[in-house]
Amino acid sequence: ENKKIFLVEKILLGVLLAGSVFGYWYFEESLILRIIVLLLSLYAFYLVYSKKPKTDYFSSRQELVVLLVLYLGIITLYNLLYGLNIPLYLIMAIVLVLTSLLFFSIFSLDGFDTILGKSVFQALICLMGIIVLQVFLSLYFWPIDPSIKTLILVVIFYLTISLVYLYIHSMLRLKRIAGYLIVSVIILGTLMLITWFGLSK
Repeated sequence: ENKKIFLVEKILLGVLLAGSVFGYWYFEESLILRIIVLLLSLYAFYLVYSKKPKTDYFSSRQELVVLLVLYLGIITLYNLLYGLNIPLYLIMAIVLVLTSLLFFSIFSLDGFDTILGKSVFQALICLMGIIVLQVFLSLYFWPIDPSIKTLILVVIFYLTISLVYLYIHSMLRLKRIAGYLIVSVIILGTLMLITWFGLSK
């Protein structure tokens, strides 16, 4: 059964990766950025489908794939929202589904469904998806570039999965939390400075 779940995770990530890359290519006009994303996506497909044991190293590599899918997917959704005037409620529904699937992929790989039980695991996935959705909705009203909004969302997503991982494995210590928060604050602060300089021009 574990092999079957692992196969489902691979197929799921592959489909989400292909869809997010297609969406990014559809809206992105820069040929250089298209080529960069294409190369990254090819490497991501290799990471997803290469035969590697489920070690911590493999788990961290899958996290990179998930973050890439999240970035490309969210920026595509922002383009649909602002460029094609897709209704906000529809975009919100897609964000909730996308982030929930990505949380499922990461957490099930780490065996959270076995540790917590299926009902608690499913509730955790829904809760995490709603948290990211709230952040997405808050950023919607912030008049900055969608790429900056997307990066902020990716940072918060990564911080969330890291803290949940540490908590589930009883590794949540003040020093670890402080480390993650400092890195996140530095990244978010840098993004805000870039935004501020951009708006001040």
